[in-house]
Amino acid sequence: MKNSIPKAVFLLFSFGIFFLFSCSRQLLDIKNQTYKSYNRTSEKGYVVSFKLNDTAVIPKSVVINGIVQNISKANKIGDTYQVNVIAQTTLIHNYQVKLDKKENGIYFEKNSNIFFQPVKFKLITD
Repeated sequence: MKNSIPKAVFLLFSFGIFFLFSCSRQLLDIKNQTYKSYNRTSEKGYVVSFKLNDTAVIPKSVVINGIVQNISKANKIGDTYQVNVIAQTTLIHNYQVKLDKKENGIYFEKNSNIFFQPVKFKLITD
């Protein structure tokens, strides 16, 4: 009976360490994460920008203020992404804004798995 308590503590500690390392692998180093709102006569939205150094992951979409916008290869310039998140438009016929209840962040794909990372975007004002 004396051996079972240290073994249980060791197993619990091992699973805790394993869980921490497996979760921390999904945390990406995102830099220069900013957004700026715009309001033109026929369109409103946000321009979201961020820098990603890890080429093993692919950003799929960005969530800003409850609006989701897909990210395409055209949004990448070097290691920086710049995404136009449309909140309202009359330029695109039947355009539907995609909504998400998640906090601000980015959906990524790595090894055919999709995961979400919350991001604290900095608002740029003029």
